[in-house]
Amino acid sequence: MVYTKKKWINLVGGSMPAVQRQKGFVFLLVIVVIAIIATLWLATKHQGLISAFKNEEIDESLMALKEVKRRLLEFSVLNPEIYLTTTTGVLQGNDKVPAVGYFPCPDLDGDGLVSGLESSCGNPLISGNSASGFVPDPLSAIGLGSCTGGGSICTGYVPQEIDTRDVYFAPKKRYFYVLDERFSTQNVFYNDISGVGPKRYAPLAPSRLEGDPASASSSLDSFDPILRLNEVGKYVALIIDAGDNGLDAANNDGDNAFVSGRGNKYLKNASDEIVGVTYDPDDPDIPGVEYDDQVVGITYNEWITLIAHRVCGEHDRFSGDAADFDAVTVTEHWVKDYHATDNPLGSEWLSWGVACP
Repeated sequence: MVYTKKKWINLVGGSMPAVQRQKGFVFLLVIVVIAIIATLWLATKHQGLISAFKNEEIDESLMALKEVKRRLLEFSVLNPEIYLTTTTGVLQGNDKVPAVGYFPCPDLDGDGLVSGLESSCGNPLISGNSASGFVPDPLSAIGLGSCTGGGSICTGYVPQEIDTRDVYFAPKKRYFYVLDERFSTQNVFYNDISGVGPKRYAPLAPSRLEGDPASASSSLDSFDPILRLNEVGKYVALIIDAGDNGLDAANNDGDNAFVSGRGNKYLKNASDEIVGVTYDPDDPDIPGVEYDDQVVGITYNEWITLIAHRVCGEHDRFSGDAADFDAVTVTEHWVKDYHATDNPLGSEWLSWGVACP
């Protein structure tokens, strides 16, 4: 077939047939769809990478917190050995060596050390007062670091070290630290006999550490460790990683209740009080507020398990015919029963140890 000039012109310069126009539209549509899918895929991968890096950062932070916790527990279990000598290396008498179970006071000025006024810390329980029973005393006015007493809340840190004992805990001013005040290694509110007593709560033993805090009228009554984390009680100490933006308001309000917010949302009532914890922070249908602070705690059960392991492991050393010392003639020793004047360092572990397997 021979095309005429007019026909040729119609094929080249005229309108494109409908079938060809439809094919071109489909092709463009396919390209657009592919572009959308690629964009969504890249966005998902980007969010996945961000999430992966964030989770890795949280995991590393949690591991670091747990390492600090381990060091504090190690200090608590090894108190007698750490303070077996004076700072010059001279062996101390039994009346000077503390019992197991105590923890260092918080560092209040952020210099990494516990010295001067910081070396003794106390805040005895006052019935009905949620700002009592733990250290740092949130209303302290001693003028160290953030403890100004000028309306702000006093906070403290895990000390970097106890330099006179070659004990290291954490980088200075890195982790906030809260402690049931009965567990502090030095506390002027207790056993200050004529100004020369051991200055610490005693006996630090199960007989004095179990019971409802709400029923206690003072720190001399027996009650559970006072600190609470995520609405759960019986915490001896809390270590807090506040990140770069400081403590969350719920952890800086001066009471004994704290929250760990990495990945959690906290339900609040009309009075802005936390009434519950959810574990699905990505659910938009769950009301509440998400906090940033990551908190690791030392529970009473963790503490007593380690202390019992040590006491039971050494029970034979302190009793029986092959004992390292004569429990009858030795008046003062941390394993023996507490007595306000005859054995103020006693913590009842010798008598408690009869239950050891």
